[in-house]
This record gives sequence, C-alpha cells and structure tokens, in this order.
Amino acid sequence: MKRSQSGFTMIELMITIAILATLTVLTAQSISQAVKAKIKLQDQMDDVSRMRDAVRLIERDINLAYHYRDLEKEMEDILKKKNNPQTPPNTPPTPVPLQDPAARREVPRRDPETHFVGNAESLSFVTMNNARTVRNTAQADFIEVGYALKDCKSLREDGGSSKCLWRRSSPYVDLDVTKGGDEVVLLENVSEFKLRYMGKGKQDWVSDWRTDAGGDAATKGKFPQAVEVSLTVQKKVKDRNKKYSMQVIVPIHFPNNPEEGANATQSSWPQTQPPTQ
Repeated sequence: MKRSQSGFTMIELMITIAILATLTVLTAQSISQAVKAKIKLQDQMDDVSRMRDAVRLIERDINLAYHYRDLEKEMEDILKKKNNPQTPPNTPPTPVPLQDPAARREVPRRDPETHFVGNAESLSFVTMNNARTVRNTAQADFIEVGYALKDCKSLREDGGSSKCLWRRSSPYVDLDVTKGGDEVVLLENVSEFKLRYMGKGKQDWVSDWRTDAGGDAATKGKFPQAVEVSLTVQKKVKDRNKKYSMQVIVPIHFPNNPEEGANATQSSWPQTQPPTQ
C-alpha cells in the first residue's frame, strides 16, 4: 500500500513567492509614499509656522508703538498762554535775571523725539516691545525697530539667494528713526511685503506715513491708528512653486496723538472691513 505524499509542488511554491514579492513591493511603495507625504506636510507646516511667527512679531511691535509726549510740559505751556495775555507791540522786553554760573553750565534739557516713518515697502518706528533678557540690566523700555525687504543668502545647502524680510533694532532712539542698529533675517523667499496706513485726517488707506518734518499736515507729529501688512512667501521645490500669503490689520493700542477739534472724543477708527485673503 502506497503512502500519500504531502507538500508544495514547484508551481505552488513559485506562485506563493510571487504573491509575497508583490505584497512586499506594494507595502514598500505605500510606506515610501506615506513618508514623502509626511515630509511634504511637515515642510508646509514649517513654512506657515515661520510666516506666522514673523507676522506675530510685527504685530507685537506695531501694537506697542511708542509715541512720546511730555504732557506736563504741554500743560505748562497752556497755562503760560492763559496767564500771560498778549502784550502790546511797543512793550519793552522783560529783562532776563542773571543765572547762577553753575546753572549756566548745565546742559539744557532736550526731550526725546519718537517718530513713525513708513512707506509701501518699509517701516521704521519706536516700540515698547523690548523684553529684558538679563535681570537688572540697564536698558530703556523702548527701542527703534525697522522692517524692510532686501536680498539675503540662504542658509540651506544650495546656498542660493532670495528676497528676505529683515528686522532692524537699535537701543538708541535718535532723530533719524530709519538708521542704526543691528539687522536680522526674519523670513526667506519673500515675494511681497506691502504696507498701508490709516489714521485721523486720512479718508482711506495710504501708502506713506511720516511723523517727522517730511510728513504732511495730517501725519506730522501723529502716529497712525492701524497698519495693514500683506506678506507672501514663494519658493520653488522640485519645479513646483509653493506660495503662502497672509494679510493682517494691526491696530496701534495707544497712538497718543494730540486731540483736535470738537470731535476729539469721538472714535476715529476707520469703518472699513478687512480685506479678504
């Protein structure tokens, strides 16, 4: 009596190996596609995160824009005008009393000036966004900051260049708020950085705002109430262009402008809707 033979034939074994090989290839392809999708999604999240961080810093600086005014001196000047009416034109000038020699040697006081100078592509002003990083360090509560779009060299392996958003900061506040200080790159591959301003005396958004001697009657000595910031990042990855855009309207919390006219107590915030992205 013959025993029954059990086992795989050659054809069955080859079919099994082919099926396993096919499953292995499909599994490897699925894993590879999942890894590539994760890397792509992570790159997009990193790009958006860097843009949001830059916009958040710009917002914080503009929110805390610092407009210095010596209110005590302004009140003193008003009281002097009220207590000293205009004298006749032929009245001789009042003699100036002699001063103490020590007092004459004292350097006269000069009030600081804080300006806000911006155009469609750059912005410079004084802000209170100045964190103290070292305890008990002697530093002012306000600094000069500036934002502008300029060329920079990429830190990536390819070492290419692109337009970058630079932030300038200086601990010394002087009459020219547009110069001085150190610059750092906030964002690479920036294709658009646009600014517009809104404030009392302007019927619509404007592309220039100067509080210094170069400003007009509506802006000289007066900070805007809000700044519109439009930012676009565009970079090329494997023959594909990735583009991310953000647009925000940033109010200045305390413009500290001198009140004008009878409607000074009324709100002058522009009644406009923010543009859609």
